[in-house]
Amino acid sequence: MQLSENSSNLFRGSVVLLFLFVLGLIADWPVEAANPALVAPAANVPAAVTGALVPFAEVASNAPELVLALESVKLSVRRVAGAQAISIASNCPAHWNVSGNVVRQVGFSTTQKGVSLRADSTGAIAIVNGRIYQLPREADGSLRSIQMKDGEVVINGRKLEPLAGSDKPGACTGPDQVEVRVPDGYAGGLVLSVHGASTVQVDGWQGGSVMASLQGESSLVTGKLQGLAKAVVDVQGSGSAQIKGLSAKAFVANINGSGSVVVDSGSAELSNATVTGSGTMTLKGKFKNLKQSVTGTGQIQVKD
Repeated sequence: MQLSENSSNLFRGSVVLLFLFVLGLIADWPVEAANPALVAPAANVPAAVTGALVPFAEVASNAPELVLALESVKLSVRRVAGAQAISIASNCPAHWNVSGNVVRQVGFSTTQKGVSLRADSTGAIAIVNGRIYQLPREADGSLRSIQMKDGEVVINGRKLEPLAGSDKPGACTGPDQVEVRVPDGYAGGLVLSVHGASTVQVDGWQGGSVMASLQGESSLVTGKLQGLAKAVVDVQGSGSAQIKGLSAKAFVANINGSGSVVVDSGSAELSNATVTGSGTMTLKGKFKNLKQSVTGTGQIQVKD
């Protein structure tokens, strides 16, 4: 399909705005520097498993951070004593793509129709009838042109291939469940890009930074997050985040919509809290140098 000139301009303008959003929201969210070739799960991994989680990939324990991008998934992140690597298991392993330290959902229980653009922890992507394309940029950081023709996506004059797994998603009908087991001594960061109606449980984290972007109706519940350089929680929509314990040098919490953020017990040297819309934020503990901003009918409550 060849986009009309007006549609092309509109689409190109949307992409530019999207990248501005990416730079503003996740510029500090580092991803794998080497950007190796994306790989699909091993061929002998079953596409669908009923009631069982199948290990399908590992991330090295020396990775600087673990990045997870998912949609409408039940995710559990657990610390495991004695583990030698970060292991990932799912009831729908063929729905997942692992590249270095980035774990991305590329297959969905229901194929997504049409064209959409999205920014997450791994950059900007285009989803075309369920196929996912990572959007590259020129050396100067620009995205000069995007074109779709005869079912192909061309960026800056270069034909893109869909991420492995999204071109031929597995037959699993979901709902997807994923369990990530992390060595108890792992001190890298955790980045969560969560969409749809996902539920995420993190039993605890120590060291590095924890950054979570929650879109739609997604929810996050964590145990204690300790000794962090930075903790960032961004809620867009009606989602929610509950942090049972927090200690960090810097803490940033944002709500845009009707969602909620609750920190049951926390402390930070630098803090920033923003609510836009009708959302509510409750921070219990000692949040030094706290900057607050509320636009709309929402509220921020801070309690010792």
